[in-house]
Amino acid sequence: MAKIHSSFIGLTQRARNVKRWPLMAQFQEEMLSTHIYEAATVAHMLGAIAADVFGEAVNPDRVASMALFHEGSEIAGMSDIPSPVKYHDPETTSAIKKLEKRFENMLIQTLPQQLQARYRPLIEQDKEDIHVRLAKAADVLCAYLKCDYELSKSNSEFANAMQEMEVQLGTYRNQFPCVDYFCQVFLQDAKGTLDEQTRNMDWIERANTLHLED
Repeated sequence: MAKIHSSFIGLTQRARNVKRWPLMAQFQEEMLSTHIYEAATVAHMLGAIAADVFGEAVNPDRVASMALFHEGSEIAGMSDIPSPVKYHDPETTSAIKKLEKRFENMLIQTLPQQLQARYRPLIEQDKEDIHVRLAKAADVLCAYLKCDYELSKSNSEFANAMQEMEVQLGTYRNQFPCVDYFCQVFLQDAKGTLDEQTRNMDWIERANTLHLED
Protein backbone atom coordinates (compact mmCIF):
# COMPACT_ATOMS: atom_id res chain seq x y z
CA MET A 1 0.00 0.00 0.00
CA ALA A 2 1.31 3.40 -0.95
CA LYS A 3 2.25 5.66 1.92
CA ILE A 4 0.06 8.71 2.21
CA HIS A 5 -0.20 11.51 4.70
CA SER A 6 -3.36 13.09 6.10
CA SER A 7 -3.79 16.23 8.20
CA PHE A 8 -7.30 15.18 9.33
CA ILE A 9 -6.39 14.16 12.90
CA GLY A 10 -4.05 17.10 13.26
CA LEU A 11 -6.86 19.47 12.30
CA THR A 12 -9.33 17.88 14.70
CA GLN A 13 -6.82 18.29 17.51
CA ARG A 14 -6.67 22.01 16.77
CA ALA A 15 -10.07 22.23 18.46
CA ARG A 16 -8.08 22.82 21.65
CA ASN A 17 -6.89 26.13 20.15
CA VAL A 18 -10.30 27.44 19.10
CA LYS A 19 -11.89 29.73 21.67
CA ARG A 20 -15.67 29.73 21.93
CA TRP A 21 -17.71 32.85 22.72
CA PRO A 22 -14.78 34.96 21.41
CA LEU A 23 -16.42 38.38 21.77
CA MET A 24 -17.56 37.84 25.35
CA ALA A 25 -15.68 38.18 28.62
CA GLN A 26 -15.71 34.80 30.35
CA PHE A 27 -15.12 33.76 33.93
CA GLN A 28 -13.75 30.48 32.54
CA GLU A 29 -12.68 30.40 28.90
CA GLU A 30 -14.19 27.56 26.90
CA MET A 31 -12.23 25.92 24.11
CA LEU A 32 -13.86 24.04 21.26
CA SER A 33 -12.30 20.73 22.32
CA THR A 34 -14.03 20.97 25.70
CA HIS A 35 -17.34 21.80 24.07
CA ILE A 36 -17.09 18.89 21.64
CA TYR A 37 -16.42 16.42 24.46
CA GLU A 38 -19.33 17.74 26.52
CA ALA A 39 -21.69 17.81 23.53
CA ALA A 40 -20.78 14.23 22.58
CA THR A 41 -21.43 13.02 26.13
CA VAL A 42 -24.82 14.74 26.32
CA ALA A 43 -25.68 13.62 22.79
CA HIS A 44 -25.02 9.97 23.64
CA MET A 45 -27.28 10.30 26.68
CA LEU A 46 -30.06 11.84 24.61
CA GLY A 47 -29.77 8.96 22.16
CA ALA A 48 -29.81 6.40 24.97
CA ILE A 49 -32.93 8.00 26.48
CA ALA A 50 -34.67 8.05 23.10
CA ALA A 51 -33.83 4.38 22.49
CA ASP A 52 -34.13 2.86 25.96
CA VAL A 53 -36.79 4.98 27.64
CA PHE A 54 -39.02 5.87 24.70
CA GLY A 55 -38.32 2.94 22.37
CA GLU A 56 -37.36 5.10 19.41
CA ALA A 57 -35.25 3.93 16.49
CA VAL A 58 -32.21 5.95 17.55
CA ASN A 59 -28.59 4.79 17.81
CA PRO A 60 -26.88 6.60 20.74
CA ASP A 61 -23.42 5.94 19.27
CA ARG A 62 -24.40 7.66 16.04
CA VAL A 63 -25.83 10.67 17.89
CA ALA A 64 -22.54 10.98 19.77
CA SER A 65 -20.60 10.68 16.51
CA MET A 66 -22.62 13.51 15.01
CA ALA A 67 -21.79 15.65 18.03
CA LEU A 68 -18.09 14.80 17.72
CA PHE A 69 -17.95 16.25 14.21
CA HIS A 70 -20.66 18.92 14.37
CA GLU A 71 -18.07 21.72 14.37
CA GLY A 72 -16.09 20.43 11.41
CA SER A 73 -15.90 23.80 9.68
CA GLU A 74 -14.55 25.47 12.82
CA ILE A 75 -11.65 23.08 13.27
CA ALA A 76 -10.88 23.26 9.54
CA GLY A 77 -10.19 26.99 9.82
CA MET A 78 -13.33 29.06 10.35
CA SER A 79 -13.12 29.18 14.15
CA ASP A 80 -16.18 30.23 16.16
CA ILE A 81 -18.33 32.96 14.60
CA PRO A 82 -20.58 34.68 17.17
CA SER A 83 -24.32 34.30 16.58
CA PRO A 84 -24.96 38.08 16.37
CA VAL A 85 -22.51 38.16 13.47
CA LYS A 86 -23.60 34.91 11.84
CA TYR A 87 -27.28 35.83 11.87
CA HIS A 88 -26.89 39.59 11.38
CA ASP A 89 -28.88 39.53 8.13
CA PRO A 90 -29.93 36.91 5.54
CA GLU A 91 -27.06 37.72 3.19
CA THR A 92 -24.45 37.34 5.92
CA THR A 93 -26.02 34.08 7.11
CA SER A 94 -26.09 32.68 3.57
CA ALA A 95 -22.46 33.64 2.96
CA ILE A 96 -21.29 32.08 6.22
CA LYS A 97 -23.26 28.88 5.54
CA LYS A 98 -21.53 28.60 2.17
CA LEU A 99 -18.17 29.07 3.82
CA GLU A 100 -19.01 26.40 6.39
CA LYS A 101 -19.80 23.91 3.64
CA ARG A 102 -16.57 24.78 1.86
CA PHE A 103 -14.50 24.23 4.99
CA GLU A 104 -16.34 20.99 5.76
CA ASN A 105 -15.50 19.72 2.30
CA MET A 106 -11.88 20.81 2.76
CA LEU A 107 -11.72 18.75 5.95
CA ILE A 108 -13.14 15.70 4.19
CA GLN A 109 -10.64 16.08 1.35
CA THR A 110 -7.76 15.73 3.81
CA LEU A 111 -8.80 12.11 4.39
CA PRO A 112 -7.54 9.15 2.36
CA GLN A 113 -9.99 8.41 -0.44
CA GLN A 114 -11.06 5.10 1.11
CA LEU A 115 -12.26 6.86 4.29
CA GLN A 116 -14.08 9.83 2.82
CA ALA A 117 -17.41 8.10 2.27
CA ARG A 118 -17.55 7.06 5.94
CA TYR A 119 -16.81 10.49 7.34
CA ARG A 120 -18.69 12.66 4.85
CA PRO A 121 -22.16 12.19 6.47
CA LEU A 122 -20.60 12.87 9.89
CA ILE A 123 -19.17 16.20 8.72
CA GLU A 124 -21.63 17.28 6.02
CA GLN A 125 -24.61 16.48 8.21
CA ASP A 126 -28.19 15.89 7.06
CA LYS A 127 -30.22 18.34 9.17
CA GLU A 128 -33.31 16.13 8.87
CA ASP A 129 -31.60 13.07 10.38
CA ILE A 130 -32.87 12.44 13.91
CA HIS A 131 -29.30 11.73 15.05
CA VAL A 132 -28.16 15.14 13.79
CA ARG A 133 -31.12 16.88 15.39
CA LEU A 134 -30.42 15.29 18.76
CA ALA A 135 -26.74 16.23 18.44
CA LYS A 136 -27.87 19.81 17.87
CA ALA A 137 -30.09 19.59 20.95
CA ALA A 138 -27.01 18.47 22.90
CA ASP A 139 -25.12 21.45 21.51
CA VAL A 140 -27.85 23.78 22.81
CA LEU A 141 -27.93 22.04 26.21
CA CYS A 142 -24.19 22.56 26.60
CA ALA A 143 -24.47 26.21 25.59
CA TYR A 144 -27.29 26.61 28.12
CA LEU A 145 -25.12 25.13 30.87
CA LYS A 146 -22.23 27.39 29.88
CA CYS A 147 -24.48 30.44 30.15
CA ASP A 148 -25.83 29.27 33.48
CA TYR A 149 -22.31 28.75 34.80
CA GLU A 150 -21.16 32.21 33.75
CA LEU A 151 -24.25 33.83 35.23
CA SER A 152 -23.67 31.95 38.48
CA LYS A 153 -20.33 33.76 38.63
CA SER A 154 -22.15 37.11 38.22
CA ASN A 155 -21.00 37.47 34.61
CA SER A 156 -23.85 39.46 33.05
CA GLU A 157 -22.18 39.17 29.62
CA PHE A 158 -24.16 35.95 29.20
CA ALA A 159 -27.59 37.28 30.17
CA ASN A 160 -28.85 37.76 26.60
CA ALA A 161 -27.27 34.52 25.43
CA MET A 162 -29.08 32.69 28.23
CA GLN A 163 -32.41 34.09 27.06
CA GLU A 164 -31.68 32.79 23.57
CA MET A 165 -30.66 29.37 24.89
CA GLU A 166 -33.80 29.11 27.02
CA VAL A 167 -35.97 29.70 23.95
CA GLN A 168 -34.06 27.14 21.88
CA LEU A 169 -34.04 24.58 24.68
CA GLY A 170 -37.77 25.03 25.19
CA THR A 171 -38.34 24.27 21.53
CA TYR A 172 -36.27 21.08 21.71
CA ARG A 173 -38.08 19.98 24.88
CA ASN A 174 -41.39 20.32 23.05
CA GLN A 175 -40.12 18.45 19.99
CA PHE A 176 -38.25 15.57 21.61
CA PRO A 177 -39.39 13.64 24.71
CA CYS A 178 -35.79 12.57 25.33
CA VAL A 179 -34.68 16.20 25.70
CA ASP A 180 -37.48 16.94 28.15
CA TYR A 181 -36.60 13.76 30.10
CA PHE A 182 -32.93 14.80 30.18
CA CYS A 183 -33.85 18.22 31.55
CA GLN A 184 -36.04 16.72 34.26
CA VAL A 185 -33.52 14.10 35.36
CA PHE A 186 -30.05 15.53 34.70
CA LEU A 187 -30.16 19.29 34.22
CA GLN A 188 -30.46 20.47 37.82
CA ASP A 189 -27.61 18.30 39.09
CA ALA A 190 -25.47 19.34 36.11
CA LYS A 191 -25.45 22.84 37.59
CA GLY A 192 -24.46 21.71 41.09
CA THR A 193 -21.19 21.75 42.98
CA LEU A 194 -19.03 18.63 43.29
CA ASP A 195 -20.26 18.08 46.85
CA GLU A 196 -23.87 18.32 45.68
CA GLN A 197 -23.27 15.97 42.75
CA THR A 198 -21.61 13.32 44.92
CA ARG A 199 -23.76 13.64 48.04
CA ASN A 200 -25.13 10.10 47.67
CA MET A 201 -21.76 8.44 47.25
CA ASP A 202 -20.31 6.18 49.94
CA TRP A 203 -16.97 7.97 49.98
CA ILE A 204 -18.42 10.87 51.95
CA GLU A 205 -19.42 8.64 54.87
CA ARG A 206 -16.04 6.88 54.80
CA ALA A 207 -14.19 10.20 54.76
CA ASN A 208 -16.18 11.53 57.67
CA THR A 209 -15.57 8.33 59.65
CA LEU A 210 -11.80 8.53 59.06
CA HIS A 211 -11.73 12.19 60.06
CA LEU A 212 -13.53 11.39 63.31
CA GLU A 213 -11.13 8.56 64.05
CA ASP A 214 -8.15 10.81 63.48
